[in-house]
This record gives sequence, C-alpha cells and structure tokens, in this order.
Amino acid sequence: MKIVISESQYQRLIKAEEEQEVLEIPSLKIFGKRDGVAWMRLQELLKKRGNPPYSIGGDLRLYTVPIESLGNLLSVGGDLDLRATGIKSLGKLKSVEGWLDLEGTPIESLGDLTSVYGYLDLGLTPIESLGDLTYVDGSLNLRGTRIQSLGNLEFVGSYLDLRGTPLSKMYSEKKIRQMVNVGGNIIYNTNQYFNESQYKRLVETEEEQEVLEIPDLSIFGKDRRVSWMRLQELLKKRGNPPYSIGGDLVLSDLGVESLGNLKSVGGNLDLRYTPIESLGNLQSVGGHLGLRNTPIESLGNLQSVGGNLDLYNTPIKSLGNLTSVGGDLFLNNTPIESLGNLKSVRGDLFARLTLLYKTYTGKKIRQMINIGGYIYL
Repeated sequence: MKIVISESQYQRLIKAEEEQEVLEIPSLKIFGKRDGVAWMRLQELLKKRGNPPYSIGGDLRLYTVPIESLGNLLSVGGDLDLRATGIKSLGKLKSVEGWLDLEGTPIESLGDLTSVYGYLDLGLTPIESLGDLTYVDGSLNLRGTRIQSLGNLEFVGSYLDLRGTPLSKMYSEKKIRQMVNVGGNIIYNTNQYFNESQYKRLVETEEEQEVLEIPDLSIFGKDRRVSWMRLQELLKKRGNPPYSIGGDLVLSDLGVESLGNLKSVGGNLDLRYTPIESLGNLQSVGGHLGLRNTPIESLGNLQSVGGNLDLYNTPIKSLGNLTSVGGDLFLNNTPIESLGNLKSVRGDLFARLTLLYKTYTGKKIRQMINIGGYIYL
C-alpha cells in the first residue's frame, strides 16, 4: 500500500530529538518519488543521526541505483530490489517480508540475513554460501552461481533451482532434501542433460501416473524445438495424459498453439510471440509467466503465478480464475475489462492504456485486491 506522509510529518521525523533503538522509516517515498533521490535523502538523515540501525516499512526498490551498501538496515517490510547495483554484502539485514532480487549483482555475502518471505533470486551471482539464511517462503534461484554450501538453510516453500552450480555436483537431490525441506521441485539438471538411458526409461515405461511428471524439458534434448516435439510424441503415445514440467518451459517463438493437458510448471513459462490463445488446464506457474505479444484470450484454469505475469499488448479481457501473482502484473495496452477472482499481487500492477480507469480507481482496486506495490492506471 502506498504511504503518503505530509511535509510536516517528514520534518518531525528529521527534527525528532528522541533516540530510537531502531529508526523506523515507514516508506522510502517519504523522501521523494524518485527512488535514487529518495535513497540519497535517507542517507543524509542517517548520517545526521550517526548512522543508527533502521528499518523500512514498505518496499525498497533500488534497481539501477548506484549503491554498494545498505548501511545498518535491519529489515524491509515489503520487497527489496537490488538488481543492477554494486552491492556485495547485505550487512546487518536480517529479514525481508516480501521478495528479494539480487540477480546478476556482485553479491558475495548475505550477511546476517535469516529470512525472506517471498522468493529469493541469486541467479548469476558469485555467491558461494547462504550463511545464516534459514527460511525462504517462495522459490530460491541459485542458477549459475558458485554456491557450495546451503549454510543453515532449513526451508524453501517453492522450487529450488541449482542448475549450473558446484553444489549440484556435490549432493544428490535426495541428500539435499535430507538437509532442506523443499516444498517444490529441485531443478537439478546442470550443464549436462539427462542421459539417454533415463530418457528411454521415461518413454518405455508403461506405468500409469495420474499426472506424468517431466523433471525438465531438456530430458528430450538440447534444442528447444526438438525437445518440445519429442515431448508431444510421448504424450500422444500415452493418450495425452495430464502432465507437469518441473523446471523452466521456454517456448517463445516456437509457434506453439496449445499446451495440451499441462497442469503445472515449476519454473518460468515463456510463451512470448507464440500463437497461443488459451492456457487450457494449466493451474500454476512457479516462476514468471510471459505472454507478451500473443493472441491470448483466456487464462483457462490458471490460479497462481509465483513470479511476474506479463500480458502486455494482448487481447485478454479477463483474468478468469487467477487468484494470486507473486511478482508484478503487466496489463498495459490490453482491452482488460475484469480482474476476475484476483486477490493478491505482491508487486506492482501496471494497467496503463486500458479501460480499467473508467471502471475502477486505485482505491477501489485496493479494496478488492491486496496490492503489495504501486498501481499504475
């Protein structure tokens, strides 16, 4: 929820003489609308106060802001976006109530961090250990990192991505599950692909499954198009049963018109620039779902998306059965008329160049839906 604080409140915060054990900042927006400027003004206040421990009550979006340290920050009440920054350590930060995105940063240490209540993305960073981290409520992306130890980690609520990591060579999936309670899939294929014998066992087995579980599309080969075709051949042989994909499913530009009886995707689902018109029986996507520039008209049975949902420049008119989005929701340049059964968006809602502004105000939308970030109409 956006917090609006008057100038007089801002001045009282600056001039307050009483010492606080932890300086509580309700929102970075108290210092200005632009994240970079607001962050600089906050640093000036902290310096004046002798750099005390402090907390941020809402989101802290520092994407592309040239920072290298969070100082004595102890907690963030919303999401923390540090992508495209020079951050190397989280220092004294102990908890993040929303998601924490560090993808592609030079982060080397999580410092005192113990808990993240959304997803944690450390993909493509030089991180080698999770240190004191014990709890991640959403997914944990460690793909392409130097991770060698899960430290004190006890729980991951969604999927754990270990592709291309030294850790994936040190421990089997069974061993990792003995060490950490992982609620979703462990995406475990690293630089190598499943061997031919494993593929043959999957193809030749006659054992009936309620839902055919495919650990990763790469089991069918390195080429995306060939892999998808081989999967369709297997499904046809099995009578087109319900199935799930444990890892990412990247089908952009492949001309895919239907997902068949796909029930769930554990990682990201990329359908951009495909002729897909309906998601059919798909119920959940653990990561991001990209449908930008598609003729999508129906989300079918889709109920939840763990990451961002991108419907930019599509003919979608309703979100149907969708109830939750774990990241941002992009509806810009769509004829969207109804938000359907949507109950929660952890990030921002982008709905510019739509007709929603004629039906709803930002206040009305917040009464209907729990929006963790900002609403852009």
